[in-house]
Amino acid sequence: MRFKVLYKIDKLPIYYRSIFMSLIKESLKTSELGRNYLKELFEYKEDDVIKTNKSPKPFSFAVRFSFDKEKFKTEKDTFYLNSPVEFYVSSIDPAFLITLYNGLINSNLYPFDYNNEVRFNKGRVIFLNEKKIIEETVRFRTLSPILIEDKEGSPLLPVLEGNNIEIFQREINYITDSILRGVRGGIGLKRELKFAPITIRKEVVKHKIREKNEVEKLYTFTCFSGTFELSGEPDDLESIYKLGIGLRRAQGFGMVEVV
Repeated sequence: MRFKVLYKIDKLPIYYRSIFMSLIKESLKTSELGRNYLKELFEYKEDDVIKTNKSPKPFSFAVRFSFDKEKFKTEKDTFYLNSPVEFYVSSIDPAFLITLYNGLINSNLYPFDYNNEVRFNKGRVIFLNEKKIIEETVRFRTLSPILIEDKEGSPLLPVLEGNNIEIFQREINYITDSILRGVRGGIGLKRELKFAPITIRKEVVKHKIREKNEVEKLYTFTCFSGTFELSGEPDDLESIYKLGIGLRRAQGFGMVEVV
């Protein structure tokens, strides 16, 4: 299940994904069910201290827009927009997505002001058709860049040279298996995935996050975007389609659509 929201905004900072993470959390606060989701998905208590929950989330999101490329050459920390922002959300959990939808259309949420930098007024929501996956090989296109890293935190790209693709295949299977186990009650991949790049480009992303409950910092992540084929068990592929691929999916990475 998935939808998109159209927002009219003049500009966004380069770390805009954290703004939409905040928008998601604030929208969940508008209902009791949403607040329960917020606690379940994003928080846990340890020694009476509230900490960030790192468990896999049942959704991914993407933010799409066009911007003034000439202005960006001189102000590389800001996107000046020349189109409405398209905020996409996809989830394997319909109840979560409906709860989020109800929050995003709640008038009490607006105007949503992020640190006096960006102000959102109520946007228009469009529910999107999802394709049923029954094939063992599916062609996907990224809506937001995919982040794959090894256990040391080094970025991995699906390059066909040397043994890079073998390392990439190993890690994308490990990451996806962990995600599926976390959201499907311990049921991981039913069959190994095979990733075949078609048209891939490297994408460097600036992203502001809070690690280990410290102050937010701006990080640089090396990701990839484009089109590719993924082969595996159809049920796994459909879960991946709804959940997204790779790391930090609930932070605006890894959302895909079927081509």
